[in-house]
Amino acid sequence: MAQVWDSLANLLRGADLEWYQGILDELTGVGVPEELARRVAGFSSVFPALDIVAIAARTDKEPLQVAEVYYDLADRLRITQLLDRIIELPRADRWQSMARAAIREDLFAAHAGLTQDVLSAGNGTTSPEQRFKAWEEKNAAILGRARTTLEEIQSSDAFDLANLSVAMRTMRTLLRTHS
Repeated sequence: MAQVWDSLANLLRGADLEWYQGILDELTGVGVPEELARRVAGFSSVFPALDIVAIAARTDKEPLQVAEVYYDLADRLRITQLLDRIIELPRADRWQSMARAAIREDLFAAHAGLTQDVLSAGNGTTSPEQRFKAWEEKNAAILGRARTTLEEIQSSDAFDLANLSVAMRTMRTLLRTHS
């Protein structure tokens, strides 16, 4: 966990890195010490470190190697943006809260599973980009359909349990047909 947290600024990509850097800049701009600002800025991004460590243990890989693939995949498939939409779901009653929590946990599980699949692509010395490319080539047809569906959902004006459930089914389809 500590390795992932300490390397977070080098692991994040795209929108995740922009979010992290924005918070870091804001905090340091008002005088928060650099180390404390780094920790606070990384709170939401380091949450999956437990999944990363578990994947590392299952695959006998180094946690930082797993983290590189995890965060690269988050950027490529815009998983964080999907998580943001899930978090925005209403929680007006117990059932809405439970449904929101369930779909969020499904997304974390799918992300972990996809990370393990992508990690197994290529040889041990390949970069996250090379691993993704190898995985993408093996799964081009299903990945193309999944990207189309996910992009359509991401471009929606409104997000609700219906379209986010379809997004999760799409993610789970990638897991079932990965090899």
